Amino acid sequence: MKMESGPGGSQTVDRALVVLKIIASENGPVSLEEVVERSGLHKSIAYRLLRSLENAGFIGRGPTVGGYTLAATFLSMSVLAVSRMDIRGRARPLMEEISSRHRETVSLHVRSGDLRVCVDVIDGLHAVRRAVPIGETLPLFAGETGRMLMSELSETELSPLMAAAAKANQNPDRIRADIVRARQQGYFIGIGVRTPDVGSVSVPIYGSVGILGAVTISGPASRWNRAAMKAALPSILSSIAVVSDTLGGGASLARGTEAKRT
Repeated sequence: MKMESGPGGSQTVDRALVVLKIIASENGPVSLEEVVERSGLHKSIAYRLLRSLENAGFIGRGPTVGGYTLAATFLSMSVLAVSRMDIRGRARPLMEEISSRHRETVSLHVRSGDLRVCVDVIDGLHAVRRAVPIGETLPLFAGETGRMLMSELSETELSPLMAAAAKANQNPDRIRADIVRARQQGYFIGIGVRTPDVGSVSVPIYGSVGILGAVTISGPASRWNRAAMKAALPSILSSIAVVSDTLGGGASLARGTEAKRT
């Protein structure tokens, strides 16, 4: 097999993807010899690619049977990708229910690197309501929704985000304190965190690999104040728990249960 990269591509990346596809296509371990035979690569090149994929956590070697199989990093990314593709369809009926019950704007957001993106919105039913455009893209550290999406990030992941927040004249210490509160409670309530005079409560949607997104219910703080949000919280958490359960996040729902008691 002769493999050449396309315009602007990388031959090394193309070869690595071929090797990864060979391993992913098999139900059992794949030996170095099999990879060489099926890819047409020189043995030394195939071995270097396998080592790189192994070091990155995409493949691994069985301790007893030998050969290469898909590893946790690749499988987790696959589950996350599938879950995110499905999150909008699973969440929308419950978002409509929340909007109907509480009459405020309900939006769904997912993380994309160091940004957050709004992927769906149910407009509030009041004449005066919060407007959130689908496709709105903001820094991950911005607003109540961002606090919730950052609540499961490690310190290694948080550090560059806090540096970016400082450059944007935000207070990293305040953001960190908010993240701790979101992590402990399993939800985040705020007023005017990003937009003055807007109250928001943000609740995470879990999948099998952690937080997949966040649903935020927002409205004018004159109406959607802390007391109103606290009163609505049990029913909101219950609805979002249903979404998490359908996406394989049932093991994380204890957070929501605990949050209801807070």
